[in-house]
Amino acid sequence: MRGSDDPPVNVLQGRPITPAVWDAWAREGRLTHEIGEMEMDFLVGHTSTGRIAVDAGCGLGAFSRRLRGIGYHVVGIDHSLLSLQMARTEGHGPQLTYTLANLDDGMPPDIPVHGVDLVVARAVVPFLTDPLGWLRQVRDLWLAPGGYVYLVVPIGHERPMQPGQMSPEEIIKLCSGWQVIRWDAPGLARLVLRPAGDEQGCLCP
Repeated sequence: MRGSDDPPVNVLQGRPITPAVWDAWAREGRLTHEIGEMEMDFLVGHTSTGRIAVDAGCGLGAFSRRLRGIGYHVVGIDHSLLSLQMARTEGHGPQLTYTLANLDDGMPPDIPVHGVDLVVARAVVPFLTDPLGWLRQVRDLWLAPGGYVYLVVPIGHERPMQPGQMSPEEIIKLCSGWQVIRWDAPGLARLVLRPAGDEQGCLCP
């Protein structure tokens, strides 16, 4: 039986927070989830290194810098100006740029249409107003042929869900229509997605 906090069938509602909250987290120097070598090995092992990556909701830029370090030209996107200012203090240039944009507002102008080999969203998708709609946009407009999406999604089991979390059922719904390689850590789902029908992808439960 569906509870009163459940979204309608075939609808996945996000839990947005304001840029002011992100700014406050930036002042604290908060890194949402530590980046370990096992995570990087998982990402590299299940994607083909391309040329262009987008770090959607890049925050302080830690993962953007990791992507640059493995050879990508990286665009980091965030709607917290303070986060981007702090990210730039750690380095930027022609191969690592940052842009201010709200992912809920559509495709940022700095993103090449059908030109992104890897889109990363670590602990970001639950904060979007329409997570499924954003992923469709990424699939239909952002990704180059053979491109990947890499998501890190905190798993919540209590009702109501906390901001930044998704229930196990919501994560399954999020992956509908994608080929999925999944590796979970305590409280986290890590997902490599490819559009359904991509012959090189691997469908995993």
